[in-house]
Amino acid sequence: MIAAWPVVVRDRIVQAFKPGGSPAAEGTFRTLRRHDWVSQGVRVTLFADRGLAGQMTFFSSLNIMAARLARRGNAPAAERVARAAADLEAGPEFAVLRSLLSELPEGEAEQVVGGKFPEDGPAALTEALRAVASRTEQVRANDIVLSSPAEVVFAGRIAEVSDGFVLLIQVKGTATMVPLWMAGAARRDRVGDFLALVADKLDGASAVVEAVPAIDIDDAPGADGFSPFGRADPGARSITAEDVRLLAGEPQSLRIIVPVTIDG
Repeated sequence: MIAAWPVVVRDRIVQAFKPGGSPAAEGTFRTLRRHDWVSQGVRVTLFADRGLAGQMTFFSSLNIMAARLARRGNAPAAERVARAAADLEAGPEFAVLRSLLSELPEGEAEQVVGGKFPEDGPAALTEALRAVASRTEQVRANDIVLSSPAEVVFAGRIAEVSDGFVLLIQVKGTATMVPLWMAGAARRDRVGDFLALVADKLDGASAVVEAVPAIDIDDAPGADGFSPFGRADPGARSITAEDVRLLAGEPQSLRIIVPVTIDG
């Protein structure tokens, strides 16, 4: 399963509540706080070579839905979803992620929350993000408000990149084109990257469409993995993460064994 990035910074929550407004608006965030439409977030102490480098606060992505519900006038649901976000942030998955982020060099923790993995980041960090994303999707699946048709998510893997667009394909095969500049803003503009489009309904005829980073929650090898010889559909255009690992690296030399008969 491919899901939208499970953690966010404060600016994205503010934008969800006030689309088109300043993401750094203090008054907007205070309004969310005052009405309990946002969780407290998770604070991380960051270190550099010379010692303490400062602090950073990140949030469960459920807070974005809480902000949207508040914007649409559904205050009770917004409060409930914000409480669900707070419960997630107090759970073991967030505790592990917080610990790993605090160990990263200065600046990299902010990049991870924004959706960018360090090139030489630990595998444990990837697994921690998957665990948080998995718990987030479990909460979404169990709450009808979080499955609202007012928010539509199209998540998949980028299969092609052209001069102006990327081709985004879901696991089930449905595809759509995304402007390259949108994919680039989400730091997902290469073949194989995971990207999600989120359509946030404004009224019956309009919506805000946002491109956000995504993550493969499962990322496990399976019987239906890509094979140029065994794939039932010869027109298959997408590959799995296991396919990428299989095809990466140095190719092995081709060995041909030829029988030779030696007359005695």
